[in-house]
Amino acid sequence: MAVVGRSLPAPLELSGRWSAVFEEAGLRPRILELADRFPEERSLEVPFSQIEGADTALGDLLLERPEDVLLSGAGAMRELIPVAGPETAGLRLRVTGLPSTAHRLIRMIREADLNRFVALDGIVRKATEVRPQIKEAVFACLACGTQIREIQEDGSLVFREPIECPTAQGGCGKPASRTRFRLLPERSTYIDSQRIEIQENPEALKGGAHPQGLTVLLTEDLTGKVIPGNRIVVNGTLKSLQRASQVKGGFVRSTTFDLMVLGNSLEYQQREYDEIAISEEEERVILSFRGDPTIVDKVVLSLAPTIKGLEEEKEAIALQLFGGVEKKHPDGIRVRGDIHVLLVGDPGTAKSQLLRNVADVAPRGIYTSGKGATAAGLTAAAVKDDFGGGRWMLEAGMLVLSDGGIAVVDELDKMSPDDRSAMHEALEQQTVSIAKAGITATLNARCPVLAAANPKWGRFTADRTIAEQIDLPPTLLSRFDVIYSIQDHPEEERDRFLASRILLSHQEGEARAASQGFAPTVASGGAPFSPDLLKKYIAYARRNIRPVLSKDALSTLEEFYVRVRKQGEEPNSPVPITARQLEALVRLSEAAARARLSPVVSSEDADRATRIVEGYLRRVSSVEGKLDIDVVSTGVSHSQRERVEVLMDIMRELQDAKGGTFSLDELKAEGERRGVPPHRTDALIHSLRNQGEVMEKRPGQWQLVRF
Repeated sequence: MAVVGRSLPAPLELSGRWSAVFEEAGLRPRILELADRFPEERSLEVPFSQIEGADTALGDLLLERPEDVLLSGAGAMRELIPVAGPETAGLRLRVTGLPSTAHRLIRMIREADLNRFVALDGIVRKATEVRPQIKEAVFACLACGTQIREIQEDGSLVFREPIECPTAQGGCGKPASRTRFRLLPERSTYIDSQRIEIQENPEALKGGAHPQGLTVLLTEDLTGKVIPGNRIVVNGTLKSLQRASQVKGGFVRSTTFDLMVLGNSLEYQQREYDEIAISEEEERVILSFRGDPTIVDKVVLSLAPTIKGLEEEKEAIALQLFGGVEKKHPDGIRVRGDIHVLLVGDPGTAKSQLLRNVADVAPRGIYTSGKGATAAGLTAAAVKDDFGGGRWMLEAGMLVLSDGGIAVVDELDKMSPDDRSAMHEALEQQTVSIAKAGITATLNARCPVLAAANPKWGRFTADRTIAEQIDLPPTLLSRFDVIYSIQDHPEEERDRFLASRILLSHQEGEARAASQGFAPTVASGGAPFSPDLLKKYIAYARRNIRPVLSKDALSTLEEFYVRVRKQGEEPNSPVPITARQLEALVRLSEAAARARLSPVVSSEDADRATRIVEGYLRRVSSVEGKLDIDVVSTGVSHSQRERVEVLMDIMRELQDAKGGTFSLDELKAEGERRGVPPHRTDALIHSLRNQGEVMEKRPGQWQLVRF
């Protein structure tokens, strides 16, 4: 049963106590200013701590009987205004900063919380349009013409109509069965209203639990201020609404009730990771690592310690968790600070386990698999359901809900091309634009993306370049700052090391299952950070550290960029890197400094960034010993373009000399004489055939489709 609250003092006593609180807090000038600025401003925000500090009993009463106490507070505001005009009836009292005892997890709400003042943390998942809601309906009795006022209940979905023509309002007293009532819309009173649905924060979920949501009714000046993806704290009164189902002949009411919060105030998270509480002792432990030159290595050791190998990949992911610094230029251009990482690897290289661990360790991590993701589920969707009263509204997807966190996408190659293309804008501009069903909106998706995929033919092969085997469009690949190819090559020494560590981890797991008391073995890796401490360390660094590039770091990055670009100055040489990689270098350098809790990016941080970028470029975009960024940005290497041009010239010459067709053997022989290996000719012919450039006119005879 619900706990019965304490009895409510007399209205005059409550009003007097509120007046004393306003006076002690020095709020009288603010109330007078509100009266002058009405209706542009109409709400007085009062921190709960001020109420409790001035009158503890009033604070307790506010949490137990919020509707009556807030109504008295608004009345006390009006009494402080010397000349109270009709506009003062619209002044509202809004309370913020509720104590921890009033904060509730959505899934932990129980019947004891009904009709109490509660605070709920969550992400806005849905939001309806702002529409007028009738507050006081005016009806005309058709029998006597009397106008009747009927006040509507806040939050109720049922329109209340008169059951009789009341004599108290000058009516004839006839019941609804003997007369009819006509609504007078022009004489009725309305307020702005909006319904939103908030969903539990992903980091608060454990064990893969499905996030629960709750409907919130916002009215008057609270409307139109939030969009899907916003992280907010809703303070309001928890109400219940009886369920009803329509059957033939009427409605059947259920004994089960739905929940709704009547919003009183909204609080927005101004800083990143505000919801992660860090105690003073934990802060001292975190600060003890400041200046430690090996801190990035310690973080690497703490990421999935049972997964051995992948140190280079873990280092890039570690820097991704800390991230660079977002910049906003005076001309309105925004440069992202988030780092996107892509892992493309052979089966059995522990990519999925690593991604799962990162999603758990990251302060705000959301995991999904490409097999079960659609474009609407990743970005946003326009939906029509009962929540919005049958109107179209926006529903946030994974990337929008990850705003301010990290989005982890496994099996990226298994997504359909249409769904995958929805990620382009979110990766670079970090926004999601919607133009559906008459709704045009832009939602924020400011989050790094960690993705994993398999090679095109299931496993990397030696006869083709790595870039040719990554089955992702170049437009998507070019938006990742770091791309790693993970190949599984048999190597006795490495295999023996991995086998011993894997077997030891199994032995440790067996010991844990057999007994709760066991000594960690070498398989644990001796992780310097526990998952909880690492999560708080990352949150603290991202919340408090904004590193700035030093002159030495600028010089290091500039020298590296110019040195690598110089390789492209030779005749017929490919372009090794572009300015996009330079921006990735800056982000990685800033992340390395942030990991050290340093406000300045040193040359050592820049050296680490250049090593990571050069390492991944050697793996992915190296063609015949030379860096060629076109492999990633366009999907075709410089040498491949040259070979295509040579082969096209040969095919034209052969067609002219052989009566319109040519054989593959003739093409290979002439191509080899001009420097194109036969296996490259086979691959290029196959590619040109898929593109519709060549066709096999008859067995063994080929022809160019266009001259």
